[in-house]
Amino acid sequence: MPEDVSEATIKAQAYSYIMLCLLQRLERREPGLINDLLDGIKADYEASKTHAQNRPPVSLIFEEAISFLARAKQGAES
Repeated sequence: MPEDVSEATIKAQAYSYIMLCLLQRLERREPGLINDLLDGIKADYEASKTHAQNRPPVSLIFEEAISFLARAKQGAES
């Protein structure tokens, strides 16, 4: 990681890593959890597209959440 990475970025990456680990453990205990979360977030994303407030920050947040859960799912399956 470059030396000029901000403390906020480092913290966000650490929190992301912890959430990924937690989701994968929860998925092992409750199979289908990540798929349920993905389905709900995708439905919310589609519904949000009908609102005028769905500007780039909102769509980027949904896209990142979907990507994050896809990584969690992949890790839980391996």
